[in-house]
Amino acid sequence: MLRTPVRLTAGVRLLTVMEITSVSQQKAVPKWAADIFHEYLDKNERLTHVLRLSIGGISMVRGRHNALKVLAEVEGTLDKSADALAEAQKDMELAQREVDHDFPLLHEQATIALWSALEAMVRSFLASWLAHVPEAWHTDAVKKLKVSIGEYESMEQTERCLWIVDLVDQQVSGPLRSGVTRFETLLQPFGLSGPVQDECQRALYELCQVRNALVHRSGVADKKLVEACPWLKLVPGQPFNVSHKMWGSYNSALGEYTLEIIQRVRIHFGVGRYEPENKTVIDT
Repeated sequence: MLRTPVRLTAGVRLLTVMEITSVSQQKAVPKWAADIFHEYLDKNERLTHVLRLSIGGISMVRGRHNALKVLAEVEGTLDKSADALAEAQKDMELAQREVDHDFPLLHEQATIALWSALEAMVRSFLASWLAHVPEAWHTDAVKKLKVSIGEYESMEQTERCLWIVDLVDQQVSGPLRSGVTRFETLLQPFGLSGPVQDECQRALYELCQVRNALVHRSGVADKKLVEACPWLKLVPGQPFNVSHKMWGSYNSALGEYTLEIIQRVRIHFGVGRYEPENKTVIDT
């Protein structure tokens, strides 16, 4: 399992706070950049919280049927409670199936959400980068774009920046790439790419491949997934589930990668990398 030096939300939020209140007081990451990461981390925190609450709630549903049945027997209302008990029985059986299979539907949707949120964050961040960093418009990737002046002029500034990011993304074939390469190829033209830890790369590569199979193959392993991630030990045509352990490793990898992007932003603005004195290792 991927091990992270700090919890995703608390750890990266600590970095964004320190960016604004840098010791030097002369060099700091601007608030607009920190806000992008705060928003992304808040969404991740809510997703993690909702997943935990859902698992707990479904687990508790299993006992509702027996509780209702005992009450009905005590009150002598078994006949009147037949419909409610039948419904509770169905809920209990469904909840038990989810528990027995490690909550596959919840983890499937949460996994898809993880990847989508990361894509949206990188896109929004680079759009804000264009809006606030003038030299970003002078990169080769942007200067080489062929755009419709009429279409460009008809847009608001925020839309323009998002549109340019999407054009650059197409130019570097970002949507066709997998894992961290999906994002590194888009960050590179703006001078924000860099090395990524091997373990983090592998986890995000697996997340990308698993997400694609969930979205496009309804959770059935195809040849592409089998060959891309042989360590999953799947065979073509085999249905698969995302376990809680798998989801935890993906979420931890996102934390590591988000942290790395923030470090690069710190360096760009002259703040330097942040290295915590005491690293707390947490299992997800």
